[in-house]
Amino acid sequence: MIKEYDYLFKLVIIGNSGVGKSSLLLRFADDQFSESYLTTIGVDFRFRTLPIDGKNVKLQIWDTAGQERFRTITSAYYKGADGIVMVYDVTQGQSFDDIDKFWLHEVESYGEKNVQLLVIGNKNDLDEQKQVETSKAEEYCKSHNMLFMECSAKTADHVNNAFLELSRKLMAKKDASQPPKTTNVTPNASQQSQSRGVNNTSTSQSNKLSASNSNQKKQKDGGCC
Repeated sequence: MIKEYDYLFKLVIIGNSGVGKSSLLLRFADDQFSESYLTTIGVDFRFRTLPIDGKNVKLQIWDTAGQERFRTITSAYYKGADGIVMVYDVTQGQSFDDIDKFWLHEVESYGEKNVQLLVIGNKNDLDEQKQVETSKAEEYCKSHNMLFMECSAKTADHVNNAFLELSRKLMAKKDASQPPKTTNVTPNASQQSQSRGVNNTSTSQSNKLSASNSNQKKQKDGGCC
């Protein structure tokens, strides 16, 4: 039976409402973009399998609602996630500030201990309206050991690269956590010969000791009082 995938990772996308979480997922999973804005109700998810470095990597990606009224529901989906993608809108400074003020604390409260984090600055095609400088976001993510990428769901700029980088990081973590493989080594002819030589030597020494003990006994028996 052909294996469908070599790796399976669960990802969760979080961030303020309206930053483009659903658009990023639609672009990545189906290579589509819609100008109409539809609010995510609760959660949505999609699958995509990627060939990476000769391996098939299957991603199960959950898109969560950003509104506060859904957060009790969406926070439950953090459990078991291998990676969490925090999205902000580069034209909305508040959406970036909320990553530090709120979303990172959500991850720390409900996410797995060693979950890998990726921060995406969406809508980088709107350069003239940009409020969050790239250098500021890069420095912040670096200080918190998080991956970072600016993307555009509309133009598809760097969307695939962001998920590829996250997937490679997760693959490396998974491989590092696996116990090393052990192999049974069959002794070669030389080793077997040496082993037999050791046994023969032991037998020879045993025979010599027996002969020596026998001679000593004869001497005692034949001696005078």
